[in-house]
Amino acid sequence: MITLTDRADIHLSSIIADKDVPAILLSVNSGGCSGFSYDWQLISDEELGDLEDGFVIVLDTGKLIVDSLSLIYLIGTTVDYKKDIFGQRLMIDNPNVNSMCGCGESFSVTPK
Repeated sequence: MITLTDRADIHLSSIIADKDVPAILLSVNSGGCSGFSYDWQLISDEELGDLEDGFVIVLDTGKLIVDSLSLIYLIGTTVDYKKDIFGQRLMIDNPNVNSMCGCGESFSVTPK
């Protein structure tokens, strides 16, 4: 459903270890000039139980959780981590995206 590269796993695992949390949540929220945006959140132990009914990817350290409502917009997505002279960032290659706004922060989708 969702593919995570080794580089993304290492990066997310390092954040989880550094922040001492059990998981990171990836969700799709409405908003932005194109309709939707990605949202990354650190998840505490207290919040984890409510979210584990979503799509769970077990990382080297901790978990990446996609909430069940966002999953329809992320089917077939690949998450990668890029580091170059321009900086570092998580790259989301989502085949459901129809268009993105000029700044690249929001997008429109056709769910599968």
